[in-house]
Amino acid sequence: MNLIDIIKSGSSEDWKQAIEEGENPNELDSYGITPLAWILKMDNLDLFSLALETGADPLYPHRTGGSVFQDLLSQNKTSFIEILLSKKNLWSGSEHLLTRDKSGNTVFHSVIQSENEDVWEHTFDLLNLENISLRNEEGRSVFLEAVVSGNSDFVTSLWESFPHVKFEKDGEGKNGLHLSSERNLIDVLRFLLEHSFPLEEKDESGNTALFLAAEADATESLELLLKAGANLFVYGGEGESITRLFDREKFHHSFKIWKKELYQRLKSLDQEKDKIKWEEVLLYLKTEKPLTQAELVGAKLSDLV
Repeated sequence: MNLIDIIKSGSSEDWKQAIEEGENPNELDSYGITPLAWILKMDNLDLFSLALETGADPLYPHRTGGSVFQDLLSQNKTSFIEILLSKKNLWSGSEHLLTRDKSGNTVFHSVIQSENEDVWEHTFDLLNLENISLRNEEGRSVFLEAVVSGNSDFVTSLWESFPHVKFEKDGEGKNGLHLSSERNLIDVLRFLLEHSFPLEEKDESGNTALFLAAEADATESLELLLKAGANLFVYGGEGESITRLFDREKFHHSFKIWKKELYQRLKSLDQEKDKIKWEEVLLYLKTEKPLTQAELVGAKLSDLV
């Protein structure tokens, strides 16, 4: 019998004999998958464990991309994952560690996408300066994938061990602040702001994190960014002001947050000492007209605008 037939029979003894006789535990079948993938299909935990012990590589690539390791994560096969982790010494040195799935994800991307913190802890030490910056089809590195997962623990561990990742950008030129802001990922956004991530950096379309948050009506992100000091009078890459955007899209709550921050900043401005800032405020208010006449009166600006 070949290995596939043995797997279907479930015989551990026949498996051992076949391997001793020279059968390849990683040979792809006509479907382009490995014997280990068949064992997973048959849901045979004992044979899975034996296969790992006799040379089956969970990272060996399927012909169409991906690996059994990534299959386990996407299918959340907890019992199989537990066995896999217990035998880390057998596969951690695999030459196929950087196998990618159809979307270009390495196993590290897949672990983050699965949100499996136990697997993360077991695979984190396999990351290094060479593999951590590998990108998937969306141009996201492992760090940027951690950002969009919204898991601040993943982000923190990568930030602390590989400080250079803070400068990484995806295929659209978006950094961690851009990605977390537009997705309203508050825990991650708060972490990045606490670590002085640059507020006014623009993506390839010319948008700052604040403008991206505004476009997404991500109110919590908007509030955090404004409190951190983001430029109130920002324009998007196509020249539209943030307040015109709010008005056009009828993002009333976001607009209210913006106005509240404007009033707060006005209170701290001295017309004489902060003359340049005052001129900037007045120019924006005259040009973009974000405030109604009643609001201008309430803010004691009606005589100035």
